[in-house]
Amino acid sequence: MKKIILFFLFSLILCLGCSQNIKISGHVKFDDGEPVSFGEVCFETAQNTFLGRLDPNGYYTVGNTKDGRGIPPDDYTVYLSGTSLVQTVPGKGNSDVVVMVEKQRVHPKHTHPNSDALKFTVKKDGKKTFDFTVERPPQKK
Repeated sequence: MKKIILFFLFSLILCLGCSQNIKISGHVKFDDGEPVSFGEVCFETAQNTFLGRLDPNGYYTVGNTKDGRGIPPDDYTVYLSGTSLVQTVPGKGNSDVVVMVEKQRVHPKHTHPNSDALKFTVKKDGKKTFDFTVERPPQKK
């Protein structure tokens, strides 16, 4: 009987902790209105990182409350990952040589976890949608 009561209390505490987590979503677009349709949105604290994959229309979801998981209320730095495009191009003079070229598709200030470009506070009873606009990389002259 004592084990059943302890199990019940443990389950109750676990469920209460889960209920604090929140499913959030949003839309990411460039400053010209085009959706960012590649990569992931990362919500990061000193302890955790939560990811949401961007769909072709620039929408993402982070956290899944159906199975008890989600994103806890906290202050987050938000950045994008997986946004560079790696291409292979033939090397000069020798057709057997292939060079990997990385092309940034989003301004670097939006792709680094130590950037102050995007900050959000997720509150238990606050908004659940976080839309934001990012810049394209600077054009080389």
